[in-house]
Amino acid sequence: MVSLFFYVNGKFLLHKCDNDRAEKYGDFLNYPKSHMDIWEEFYYRKYQVDFDYFPRGRVVFNVKENCYYIYHDKCIDNLTDILKDYKYEKYKICTDYHYQCHSCNKNYIL
Repeated sequence: MVSLFFYVNGKFLLHKCDNDRAEKYGDFLNYPKSHMDIWEEFYYRKYQVDFDYFPRGRVVFNVKENCYYIYHDKCIDNLTDILKDYKYEKYKICTDYHYQCHSCNKNYIL
């Protein structure tokens, strides 16, 4: 499965789909919607902040390597809830500047 997620108040808000429903992006399979789209559809009314306020991440699958890449904000120090879906899979855990919450991003404007 590929997914995207937010980490809000100590809990993961996870959106995932099977690889056969994923979007192809070069050598990768990716969740078909953006963080911004998911946030606006499901969470904006509740939290009243932009999609990049809270820590977030994404799980993509590299077809050539047969490996999942789990990208996440460095503020998320426990990925146990995400990793349980990949315990029998090859995966790499990566931080990426793209996934920065308001605390990590020096240029974030409140």
